[in-house]
Amino acid sequence: MSDGQAGKVEIAAVGAQRPEVMEALERHFIVHRVYEAADPLALLREVGAGVRGVASHGMAGLSRAQIELMPNLEICAINGVGLETTDLPACRERNITVCTAPVLFDDVADLAVALALAACRKIAMGDRFVREGSWQGGARLSLGRKLTGMRVGILGLGRIGREVAHRLAAFKTSISYYDPVRQDVPYQYVDSAVALAKESDLLVLCAAGGPKGSPPLVPKEVIEALGPRGIFVNIARGWLVDEPALVEALVNGRLGAAGLDVFHDEPTVPEALLRLDNVVLTPHVASSTEETMGAMGECVVGNLVDWFAGKGARTPIG
Repeated sequence: MSDGQAGKVEIAAVGAQRPEVMEALERHFIVHRVYEAADPLALLREVGAGVRGVASHGMAGLSRAQIELMPNLEICAINGVGLETTDLPACRERNITVCTAPVLFDDVADLAVALALAACRKIAMGDRFVREGSWQGGARLSLGRKLTGMRVGILGLGRIGREVAHRLAAFKTSISYYDPVRQDVPYQYVDSAVALAKESDLLVLCAAGGPKGSPPLVPKEVIEALGPRGIFVNIARGWLVDEPALVEALVNGRLGAAGLDVFHDEPTVPEALLRLDNVVLTPHVASSTEETMGAMGECVVGNLVDWFAGKGARTPIG
């Protein structure tokens, strides 16, 4: 250990961080880049006894197997808000403080609206239409749909869902929602996801949901209920949807259109979706703006720095 590292707290980066975040972490801590290891658990077996903090992200989380290899772990700072991949019961058993970076809600809601507009107005298809010369050849783009005035269903009315609803209300839409917890909001409550889909022209999935392998929150029945004129937007998690049923419905016209930022096995996207003009695809970029990425990185670093300075975590979960 160099003189500059003497006395520094050891942390493990179990989920990749942006370069500027890693640089900031390495100014304050000894950082073990677990996410880069060919066998991450093998590296943790070597260094885990000295690790007191973890940096991760929403898709990587923190598993029980990792926790068991870090007997002195005190805090896990997650770059994101997703907790589906973090073993919260194991963290509670060990009294490990878990922190998120709750600064991305605006960006995610903005992208939901962008995907809804793109799906309604065929933005991606129109871009290809112009670039490929079809317009100059005299062809006309097929008609889109009017977002203003649509019946919108929000599946999951948490922080992101409320921001999406607030934005879509500006489009003179009528908004309904389904959430396990009924809320005091000016939107119509519907008692199931299927019933919500039946009443919606546009269905936006904003729910947190469970880990991979859990029953989907949007099964085939919800997709069928949305119907051949329905539009589906997902800015939550890909595994919360019965993806084969979604693809099949889009291919065969039983679902009108979709705007998808997330997929079941990212970065793999079902090949059939790549050939469809009624689908808009983005590579899980809902929070990917300069401003929010910067704020999220500051949250991760700040949580760890403040914790080990004895000030407590900035944004611990309840």
